[in-house]
Amino acid sequence: MTAAVDPTPTPSQAPAPTPPGRHTTDHPLTVDQRRLWFLQQLDPTDTGYHLYLVRRWRGPLDVPALRGALDALTARHEILRTRFVVVGDGPRQVVDPPTAVPLVRHDVSPAGEDDVDRLLTEAVAPHVNTPFDLAAGPPLRAVLVRAGEDEHALCLVLHHIAGDGWSSGVLWHELLTLYGAALTGSVPQLPALALQYGDHARAEEARLGPDEQERAYAHWRDRLAGAEPLRLPRDRPRPAEPLRPAGFADLALGPELTAAVDQLARQERCTPFMVLLTAYQAVLGRWCGQDDFTVGTPLAGRPDVAHEALIGYFTRTAVIRADLRGDAGRGPDFRTVLRRVRSATMGALAHQDVPLERLAADLGEAPGGLPFRTLFVLQSQHETGGGAAEPELPAGVTLLSLDSGFARAKADLLLDTWRTEAGLTCSFSYDEELFDRSTVETLARRYRTLLTRATADPLLPVHGDWLLDAEERAAVLARGTGPGVDPGRRTVLARFAEQVALRPDAPALALGEGTLSYAELDRRSSLLAARIGPVDGGVAAVRIPPSYALVTALLAVWKAGGGYLPLDEAYPLERLRQLVADGGARLLITAGEGPDLGIPSLAVPTEWPDGATVPSGASQAGPESGPAYVLFTSGSTGRPKGVVVEQGALADRVAWMTGTAATGTAGAQGYGLRPGDRIVQFASLGFDTHAEEIWPALASGACCVLLPGGSRTLPDVLRSGGGAGVTVLDLPTAYWHELVLMEDEFTWPADLRLVVLGGSAVDGTVLARWHARHGGRIRLVNTYGPTEATVIATSADLTLPSAPPGAVVARPPIGRPLAGVRCYVLDERLGLVPDGTEGELFLGGRGLARGYAGRAGLTAERFLPDPFAADGTRMYRTGDRVRRLPDGELEFLGRTDGQVKLRGYRIEPGEVEHALTAHPAVAHALVAVREGRLLGYVVPAPGATPVVPELLAHLEGLLPAFMVPSGLAVLDRLPLTVNGKPDVSALPLPGPAVAAPAFVPPRTDAEALVAELWEEVLGVERVGARDDFFSLGGDSLRVTRVAARIRSVAGLEISIRDVFDHRVLADLAARVEELLIAEIDALSEGEAAERLSP
Repeated sequence: MTAAVDPTPTPSQAPAPTPPGRHTTDHPLTVDQRRLWFLQQLDPTDTGYHLYLVRRWRGPLDVPALRGALDALTARHEILRTRFVVVGDGPRQVVDPPTAVPLVRHDVSPAGEDDVDRLLTEAVAPHVNTPFDLAAGPPLRAVLVRAGEDEHALCLVLHHIAGDGWSSGVLWHELLTLYGAALTGSVPQLPALALQYGDHARAEEARLGPDEQERAYAHWRDRLAGAEPLRLPRDRPRPAEPLRPAGFADLALGPELTAAVDQLARQERCTPFMVLLTAYQAVLGRWCGQDDFTVGTPLAGRPDVAHEALIGYFTRTAVIRADLRGDAGRGPDFRTVLRRVRSATMGALAHQDVPLERLAADLGEAPGGLPFRTLFVLQSQHETGGGAAEPELPAGVTLLSLDSGFARAKADLLLDTWRTEAGLTCSFSYDEELFDRSTVETLARRYRTLLTRATADPLLPVHGDWLLDAEERAAVLARGTGPGVDPGRRTVLARFAEQVALRPDAPALALGEGTLSYAELDRRSSLLAARIGPVDGGVAAVRIPPSYALVTALLAVWKAGGGYLPLDEAYPLERLRQLVADGGARLLITAGEGPDLGIPSLAVPTEWPDGATVPSGASQAGPESGPAYVLFTSGSTGRPKGVVVEQGALADRVAWMTGTAATGTAGAQGYGLRPGDRIVQFASLGFDTHAEEIWPALASGACCVLLPGGSRTLPDVLRSGGGAGVTVLDLPTAYWHELVLMEDEFTWPADLRLVVLGGSAVDGTVLARWHARHGGRIRLVNTYGPTEATVIATSADLTLPSAPPGAVVARPPIGRPLAGVRCYVLDERLGLVPDGTEGELFLGGRGLARGYAGRAGLTAERFLPDPFAADGTRMYRTGDRVRRLPDGELEFLGRTDGQVKLRGYRIEPGEVEHALTAHPAVAHALVAVREGRLLGYVVPAPGATPVVPELLAHLEGLLPAFMVPSGLAVLDRLPLTVNGKPDVSALPLPGPAVAAPAFVPPRTDAEALVAELWEEVLGVERVGARDDFFSLGGDSLRVTRVAARIRSVAGLEISIRDVFDHRVLADLAARVEELLIAEIDALSEGEAAERLSP
């Protein structure tokens, strides 16, 4: 491929004259131009605001005529030969005289017809994706690629600061008109321009005085009060240094659906734009689980007829509030939302002056942000060519669309629509760093589905089941259903008896250096059961520290026909009495003398004579429907809830864990436990994980290694003789995080083959560290499940990394349903949502608990009839937010009640935690609300020392301002509860992180200089070294002025980016000093002396 630039001007059609009396070539920027200019200064490499016209030109092409047409076009429209430069303390647009337009030319040599489009796109793409230097040259470039005698590609790239969608139509129409005239030597049939874009900019400056700006701001502030930012469910976290590569998922609605959209618009006395926007809002609302959010959309912004013939950035970006709220229990129908959109759109048209930056600050977005996170665009110029009829093409010429190769996302998500002869086309543009293509393609399908349903029935509820047709519904239900189970399940007690018969002398329990055989454990538990007597479905409380006696007592209760209620020895007396009363315990079993809990007590013997025989009938095991245990979990009212788990449910879980489910054994189905395994019993007995450690071990012939009481930790035990040969560890995720981070001082057991995690979300950063250290040598299984679903309900195998080396999985999955389990992802109205859509997780099938002891009302509230099952069973409402990934695994997003609302904003602490752990100095993090403040706690990565100001700056680059914690603390490790979960109550209260610090006067000459300039630009009386520019009222315009003033006063080439990034005065002063030192170092001694002289 070769390239050249035509350097010499050619004769061109005479431009239309400048309006009489106009000789000004220097103009202010409009409000919207200033915003784009500021963003370009922050990132000069950004190409996200490029407009482009790329056409494949088939037929003869006269290059001199084309060059002449380009020259005439730029002569006619001053904006096409305008540069944007800093004059004084702000930007101005300066019009250059007419001159020849450089035409970049390439030649490509395709091997055949199939190769032409690809080579043409490859040739134009670098020009589409090359940034403009707006100060050095015009905002337009032209490229011509030749692929044959009558095969070309014509590419025009225009920076958005000089044009908009309407302008693209004007530009293309006039270029073809001028080209046709150049071919024939005729006068182009274009009307003289009454105005230039600079006139519009001056008129806006005169119109938008301070009072008018305040009126516009007040209108939009009131209109958007209480709206929330859209929480797009990203596939990946936003990188610290985003590149924003663009992906596209296109959708053709076709002529029939397009006609239906037009017909509905006529029926409802609105426009197709409003119908399409309504559908977009509804789909987004279902995808994000929100009823009230904002969407940006461009308005033409050309109130004067004279503007219609101009090229320029007239577009005004309106903020349309999506209101999908309805009555309790039901949402609005499509027609109702459409009428809301119509009203909001008409209001936006009447108030087109939108102070985007101030509104973004009100909504809690970071400086430079926007008050919306997605855009909807209807490109009207594709219909009208910018308001004029399409000129006739030269003889033999055919124009075809061609891929531009544009590669920069303009927003996280954008829906661009336009009309063609075949109907409406919808192009979903997205940031590939945040979303998978499959995610956006699914969203596009939902959009088409809703339009199809809503145009046929405008009364369709926007929260209805329209997201899924019958086939998809069946597929979603199938993906949420675990494998089948053996209907002839055996209780854990029956399976333990089998192991006693098979291997009576094998060790069942290990404690310290000693062991207890299966036969002896069976004998002791039977003797104790005889002393307990028949319980007949009742409950016995057990208050015994980790020991042989503890497991003996648990088995004895089962053999007596009852269920056990474990009690922690550390609990205060009143709490113990409350648990015993609420759990309905009839008996207290202890290791010695126990507290008076108002029920009979029985001490487990300390001696077991060898000659003692088991009375006949000592074992009266209860039925599958009988209780296995009662465990208390915390309640939102402060009163704990006693979860009653039945023997049959526990039997199902243990069958899966041991790998004996009918549909599979080791591998994806279960843990594959076997004789010879040594499984550590780590969890407190009050935490249901104990049932995943003790009972699968005893049901599979393995040995359960008990953790002794006292101060000995798990690492202590593993280093001792009692830890020899440990093969399986079942750990709280938070505790596993700690162990991984201390691996330099801790050695995992040599025989370890399986680690099971659960209880909280896996940190992707810690997981990556584990993979880097262990690879796939040790199997790693992540589990999920509330106590109400009998220990666990899903599992994910994390043994092998799913991300490339060095990459971090933002949210490691919680997996797929276990055998016999059904997982439903439902919306707030209990409707099934599609894969990829956020919803609440409901669990059904086998393994659900009976309910809450003595709490019939609460049981009915949380255990609901299963509407998706024909067997009349129940489903449990977990309160956890999840979504199903394309591979069928579930991703945990947080608690439905875990979101907090501070200062009117909803915040998901998990999102802030993910942002913190994205910093290389942070191993893992916890975010919590305490005393009305959002607080963050971080544990350093090995060898790192997190600095709070750096972490805050990191968060400010990733999150809206309202999500940045007001306090940060660096801890050696996070405090954990006895169950291995983070203990929020034990966290210290950090000092203020972003609250206004005590005043510190400027301490250096550089700080004094910056303080003086800030006081001048911000109009404040006193600025200190620790003050924050944006907290004092700074914005993008004032950033520009500060940079200009520093350049003027100090003679330094400081960039707008420098001022924007160094928002604390002392930091900016340090940057000024750094630039000054670098400049002086580059000077000779004489130049330096002159530079430093007064």
